[in-house]
Amino acid sequence: MAVQNTALLVFLFPVVMGIAFGGFVLSGVLTQPDRELNMWPFENIFIPTQPVIKDLVIQGLLSQYSVSANIEIKIIVNNSDFDCGDLYITIYDTTASTKQAVAQNGFFSQCFSTNKLALPIDDTFSEKIDKAGEYELVVEMNDSDYKKTITTTAKFRVL
Repeated sequence: MAVQNTALLVFLFPVVMGIAFGGFVLSGVLTQPDRELNMWPFENIFIPTQPVIKDLVIQGLLSQYSVSANIEIKIIVNNSDFDCGDLYITIYDTTASTKQAVAQNGFFSQCFSTNKLALPIDDTFSEKIDKAGEYELVVEMNDSDYKKTITTTAKFRVL
């Protein structure tokens, strides 16, 4: 009889305690705001999705440029959370083994009242690249509190 009680204590007690502790932790997590238990995460897999509207759109970027040609672009913001913030535009050389920044511009306090306004406001992004190769343009917009960031990238060549 003592062996049977020991077996129950050694094997069954940890299982019961594990389930109880797991239930306690799970209930604590699910009481947090914006949490839900999704038992079937793939239930809407066959429903067609709507086209994604990009938060940042690069206007005026060509797929290739000649050496020393001006690269001039404008940025369109489609997210109302970013009606005021700082805009950073960086060009990276991707032909090297590690990406090297070739040019970086910052445009601060870019504030506008309506969407679809071309940025930078009252300024121009214009760069010349003197070396042929493959390049990546990275555009980053921070909100005025620096709590949110949106980013987009595009690639181009210089011949």
